[in-house]
Amino acid sequence: MNVVFMGTPGFAVPSLCSLAATQKIITVITQPDRPKGRSKIPCPSPVKEAAEKLGLKIMQPLNVNDEPVVKQLQNLSPDCIVVVAFGQFLSNSIIHLPRYQCINIHASLLPKFRGAAPINWAIIQGEAVTGVTAVVMTAKMDAGDIIAQKKTPLFLEENAGDIEKRLASMGADLLVETLNLVETGKATYTKQDEREVTFAPKLKKEDGLIPWSHETKKIHNLIRGLTPSPGAYTYCLKNDTKEKKRIIILKTQIHDMPNMKTSLNPGMINEIAQCGIHVATGDGFVCITQLQPEGKRAMNAQEYLHGHKITVEDMLVS
Repeated sequence: MNVVFMGTPGFAVPSLCSLAATQKIITVITQPDRPKGRSKIPCPSPVKEAAEKLGLKIMQPLNVNDEPVVKQLQNLSPDCIVVVAFGQFLSNSIIHLPRYQCINIHASLLPKFRGAAPINWAIIQGEAVTGVTAVVMTAKMDAGDIIAQKKTPLFLEENAGDIEKRLASMGADLLVETLNLVETGKATYTKQDEREVTFAPKLKKEDGLIPWSHETKKIHNLIRGLTPSPGAYTYCLKNDTKEKKRIIILKTQIHDMPNMKTSLNPGMINEIAQCGIHVATGDGFVCITQLQPEGKRAMNAQEYLHGHKITVEDMLVS
C-alpha cells in the first residue's frame, strides 16, 4: 500500500517507524521548522528528524490545503493518508483523495475527548481508562467512524508525559493492525455515539493555575494532567515579607489519612514532612514531592527546602 504520512510531534514517531517497516511511505508531511523553547533558531519536528533517518521524502507546507500541495498529493495517488498528531485541519479535497480514505490515530477512546489535548484532559477529568482509536477522518474533528481501539488503565502516579509515551507505542501497533484490516477488506466501521461525546480543547497557560480550594484528588489530577506541559503552577506567598513567587508543581502524592478534613484555609502549608510539603486543600491535604522554582531546574521537595525558606505559616495562592 502506498501511504502518505502526516505527523509532527514525538507522539507520531513510533507510528511513522512502524509504518515504514510494513508499508511503502511515498512522502512524509510535517509542520515547518519552528523555534523551540527560548531559541530563535528554527528546529525540525521530531517527525522530520525521524523521516530523515529513514531516508523518506519530506514536505513541510505552511498550509497543507493550499492548491499546489493538494495537486502534489493528487499526483502521488496515495492508497491511504495516515494522520497522527499532525496539527493542521484537512480539507475535503484531501480527505476524499486516497483510495482507502484518510485514517487518524487519536489518543483517546473516542467519542470521549475529541480535540487537541485528549491525554491531558483524560487525566484531569479523573478517567480510570484511556487508549487510542483508529478513526476515519471527516470534515468534523475526530467524528468519523471508528475502525479499531486499544485500551489501557490510567494509574494515579502517572503524568501526561508518562501516558503519552505508552499511548504512542500503542498507537503505532494499532496503526499497523488497522491498515492490514483496511487493505484486506476485513475492517469494520462503527459510528460514534454522539451522546457520549466529550471534548479536549488545547490547554492554555492559565489552565495550569492550581485552585487549592478544590478537592485533593482533583488537584492531584490537574497537576498530573499538565505535566510536563503546559505545567501546573501556584504562587508562594511568604507570611513575613508578603513576597510572592511563582512555582511550578511537578508531582504530588495523596496520603490515605483518617479524618483528613481540615479547618485550615486551602493553600496553607500545614507541615514540612520527610516526604514533602503538605498543603491544605478543599477537603484535606496534598503532599508536594517535586517542584520547579521560576527560572530554575526541577527538584524534589527536600532539595527545594535546602535553598528556600518555607514555614507552616506561608500560603500557596492562586
